[in-house]
Amino acid sequence: MEDAAQLAGVRLLNPAQRAAVLTLLADLPGITVTGTVTGADRAGRTGEAFSITTDAHGLPTQYTMIVDPRSGALLGYEEVLTTTAGKLNVTIPAMIAYRSYLTAEYAAAPR
Repeated sequence: MEDAAQLAGVRLLNPAQRAAVLTLLADLPGITVTGTVTGADRAGRTGEAFSITTDAHGLPTQYTMIVDPRSGALLGYEEVLTTTAGKLNVTIPAMIAYRSYLTAEYAAAPR
């Protein structure tokens, strides 16, 4: 899931590519549909949330992608510590990363 969010941050995916990424994510074990979220992304948009919780990177973390249900475009991505912060001095649950994807468009090549 983290890789898909990073990909959307560096490449403008066309509809077929977005569909392929979402299909791959849907087939991953442990992915759950969190459901429709209204105003949950930091720009106040409505989308469908998909999450997975894992401790693969150390601390138990929930990774969530918020996707536009009409276009499949990624609206937001977040990482939340869920049960423990280890030696970090934060209150659980703790948001440790968030990205908003506000604009995705082609631009003219630089001259």
